[in-house]
Amino acid sequence: MAAEPAVDLLRRMQDRRAAIQRRISHAQERATATAAAFSAALLSARSIANQTVSNRAQLNDLKQQLRKLEADLAQALSVQTSKRSKHKLMSESILNTTATNEQLRSLVMDQRARRDEYVNAISNQLQAIESLEAENDTKGDKNLEKAIMWYDKFLGFQVVGGEGVKFVFSKIDVQSPDREYSFCIKLIEERYILVHCVPFVDGSKELVKHLNCNNDLYKFVRTMRERFQVATISGNLSAISFCPDMSSITSSSLSALSLDSRSENSTNQRHTRSRSKNLKIPTKKGLSSQSAASPGSMVRNMRRSPRIVERC
Repeated sequence: MAAEPAVDLLRRMQDRRAAIQRRISHAQERATATAAAFSAALLSARSIANQTVSNRAQLNDLKQQLRKLEADLAQALSVQTSKRSKHKLMSESILNTTATNEQLRSLVMDQRARRDEYVNAISNQLQAIESLEAENDTKGDKNLEKAIMWYDKFLGFQVVGGEGVKFVFSKIDVQSPDREYSFCIKLIEERYILVHCVPFVDGSKELVKHLNCNNDLYKFVRTMRERFQVATISGNLSAISFCPDMSSITSSSLSALSLDSRSENSTNQRHTRSRSKNLKIPTKKGLSSQSAASPGSMVRNMRRSPRIVERC
């Protein structure tokens, strides 16, 4: 009977020992599981920390990219704004240019209309001037012919064509009224040349020089007649015809110059006719053959242009 309590105690102790061992094993298992869980959690925390660090680096990179994109966006917006302003200015400039072109086109049309009016008015005025010039030339030729006839009748004055223009005087000497006094002048290269003088009078060279200076042919003719009268009264007449201006000019050069002057005159006449034809303005009627060969026309053609005067 005494052994049963001991066995029972031993059994209880064994049961308690087994229970304690089970607890210890459970505790060890839980500790092992906890350690494993802690290790896993630590590894997870480390991986999370590493991932966080890498994410921070990526975040910094993304922030830098974002800043760069923001700067690019601001630059793009500024460029877009400037382009819009330029486009607006160009549109306004195009509108202003179009309006200016329209105004200029209207001005050009007005100017063309005015030009046509002015051309018509000038054409009419030129036609009137041409008709007046023709009338004046006809009247002048008639008056000049009458004057030359009067001079020929009362003063014995004649104009003869040929190598230059020959002026013949008579009725100078009272004792022999039919005696002729003459001189011949020629226009060579816009200069008057005294070809011959019968009889020769002193101072003719100076008179020709003054003629080339003032281009007053009528005064020269009157002065030569007065010199003939003075020489006749004083008796200082020389029968020798002498011309110092023509001493260095040969007959061949005179003929060549005469041909050149004729060709130049014909060229100028053709140019004047073509110009009148292009302007559609009627030219002056040509003089008749009798008036063209008359002394008045020879004297008028002999006169040099008043715009060409030598400096003395």
